[in-house]
Amino acid sequence: MRSKARRSAQMVVAAILVIGLMIMSVLVTVYEAHSLFLRTRSPVVREVVGAITADFKRALASMLAVATRAYFNYSEFSDLTDRFSSYGMSMNNRHNFTVARQVAKTYLEYWRQSITKAYGEYGVQVSYEILQLDLSKELGRQRTVYNLMKGYWYLPTSGSYAYAKLRLNITAMGFYNWESDVLVGLTLTVYRKPISVTGQNVTIMINVRQDGSLDYSTNPPSLVGTPYGRLITKGWVRIYYPQMDASGRFTGKWLQAKIRDVTYAGMGNYSVTFEPSLPVLTDLKGDQYVPIMVVVSDERGIIVEASTYYYIYFAVQRNTPDTLIYYDSSGNKKTLTRPSDISNEVYTLEMSSNLSLFWLGQKLSVDPTLNFPPFPYIPIKQIRVNVTLDGTTGTLSERPLQYENWTTVVWHGVPVDYPVGLSDPQMDFVKGDKYNTKLVFQVKFPSTNIRKQYVTLWWYDDLDTEPAVYQTQIQFIQDSTHKDVWHPLYDVEFVDQEHQQSRGYVNYYGVAAFVLRDPSTDDAFGPYNLHGFGRYRGNLQHYRPYGTWQVYYQYMRYSWIKAPIRIFAVLNTEYVGSVYGDCGTSPCSNSYYSTLAIVQIVNGTRYIPVITYIYWKNTQSDYGYWLCTEMGRGYADYFAYTAAGYQYKQNQTFVYTYNDVSSSPRGVLIQPDPGVLMTHWSLVGVGRAVILNQAAVNLLQSIGGAYASFSSTAFGGSSGRQGSIEADFWPYTTSKTVQQGTLLMYWTAVFDYRASGTGFLDLSTGVADVWKNAYIYVPMFEEPWAPSIVKP
Repeated sequence: MRSKARRSAQMVVAAILVIGLMIMSVLVTVYEAHSLFLRTRSPVVREVVGAITADFKRALASMLAVATRAYFNYSEFSDLTDRFSSYGMSMNNRHNFTVARQVAKTYLEYWRQSITKAYGEYGVQVSYEILQLDLSKELGRQRTVYNLMKGYWYLPTSGSYAYAKLRLNITAMGFYNWESDVLVGLTLTVYRKPISVTGQNVTIMINVRQDGSLDYSTNPPSLVGTPYGRLITKGWVRIYYPQMDASGRFTGKWLQAKIRDVTYAGMGNYSVTFEPSLPVLTDLKGDQYVPIMVVVSDERGIIVEASTYYYIYFAVQRNTPDTLIYYDSSGNKKTLTRPSDISNEVYTLEMSSNLSLFWLGQKLSVDPTLNFPPFPYIPIKQIRVNVTLDGTTGTLSERPLQYENWTTVVWHGVPVDYPVGLSDPQMDFVKGDKYNTKLVFQVKFPSTNIRKQYVTLWWYDDLDTEPAVYQTQIQFIQDSTHKDVWHPLYDVEFVDQEHQQSRGYVNYYGVAAFVLRDPSTDDAFGPYNLHGFGRYRGNLQHYRPYGTWQVYYQYMRYSWIKAPIRIFAVLNTEYVGSVYGDCGTSPCSNSYYSTLAIVQIVNGTRYIPVITYIYWKNTQSDYGYWLCTEMGRGYADYFAYTAAGYQYKQNQTFVYTYNDVSSSPRGVLIQPDPGVLMTHWSLVGVGRAVILNQAAVNLLQSIGGAYASFSSTAFGGSSGRQGSIEADFWPYTTSKTVQQGTLLMYWTAVFDYRASGTGFLDLSTGVADVWKNAYIYVPMFEEPWAPSIVKP
């Protein structure tokens, strides 16, 4: 039995060996056949894979070239960019990288379908995957390529990149799951400190890198660029420099430099010599640089733009006095010390693209030793502002910024800065021949121990940057009963030709004015009247500006982003009308005066600036001529004004009660020598003032002379009781003549104040002195005490 079992086992082993030999024979045959197949197939596979990969890289590079050339200068490269207009590329979208990216994706889908058809006999299946690529090693800061294409420009090291993973199957040849990372890119580094500066030229060093290798030890993988040595033979370089005026100050305009020499020094380094010579500036860290922009392109058309600096910086100096002088009604000299809390001293400043800074339309003085360069040639949406709060750099943080379009128009022979709306954030921030963009931001001085606040204007390098959305407390509302700007302290209702009837107040029949209203109850405090002339059957201010307010409150193309700092309304009219109905709802005449008025409703402040221009088209005579008036609707119990110093002492202050006004002849109080302040307030300590700038005070005297007056009308309006405050060239009791060609340019500020509270003196126990809480803020609206721009 044991012998039979042994023989049986031997037979099984032998059978297994025979079967194994047969399988091995089959495998050898299969392997030889497969090897023969691979030897015949591999050249074709390699050729197809290589061709498709190279073509995909060319397609990526082409799309990056389209995107970057459109972003840099669409019109210059329109022969290329216009070819993709059917995909959405246009001059209007040149600074929209989202559109450029969508154009690229559309084109790549077209490319994918074309490849599939071209290699149809091989059964090619092609796709790509969008991944992330770390640029921190390449750019020296944390940046990433994602969503196919990215550009990071306007800093000393800048770049343009596209990155995707190509996936490929060749089904007819049994070739599956092949993939390859495909990168195209161009990096530019401008070494900030120049090699040399002579009286004629400047020499700088730049480094250019193209594409590069990927480091997969990081997640996502990171890029290390390859030195680019063909800039002179295949690519190009340009340098732009800021224009300077005769005094050596930058104007905000960029010009193309004349390049005298470009020398390759190896490893992607080039020395570039250009004209003209430029001043060497020093930044806050002590690093030196010449203010230039450098633009390079490789042979594929990919463009990069870099700047030699990161920011523009300066300080805003408060010049208002902390101790004020005035005289009481008897002529006794008094001093008034401001409280340490002056948090209502908030300056809403404008910086134009011509590098001028303004407050209330007044150009601010700039320290002659401070020469800041212009912004790089960038879209408005890239720009941000940091401002300190306590005068130390520890609070230097981003603050709200608003972009506005202004133009200089010749208005009745006089150049006038005129707002034409909020900007399109995708447009370039450049000095224009006709239009200039203004950056609007606020600088606050919350206490008297702060004299200087620091400002840094800077820009994002990411070409996908969107305009910032900031919180605001102002809002424009327009419907059948409203044409209002809502503000926490007051609502401002604009009455005009299209909104003639103020809620709960008299019909203005198309006369343009604005009405201050209580934000809680909607009660009207009464309108601010821009200008007035003559009498009608005993009624005052017969002829007033007639027209329609244009209100600007949202950005072009970004309607969901509301004005964060101010909403402004503009009136530009040749007509006058009447609130008394004698002309109906039509204008009375176009033979009196023209009006251009700019009203600002400013977030986070207690003031409403009103910049006014008046031009008299014909000589006219009548009883009474008013610079401006603010009605009271009976809320005011006290009235005050300061003297200009022609008939009384300068800033001699006179206080009146409502009884003083109502007991005056015909219920109109008339007092001479109006100065910078007129105000009215209630027994509960709620006050409103109209602050006149020095130009307005001077106009009252130059036109009205000894007849110039402060007045208050006790009665009128729907309530019967009025209590207005009025600045008159001459009162309603006097007839005088204004000459053809008379031009008035001035500003006023409507100021809301209280008897006590944040930013005010505590005058709650002395109601007759409440006017002082308006007086302590008067200097900030006067030309001599305007803030100045100084070195940090």
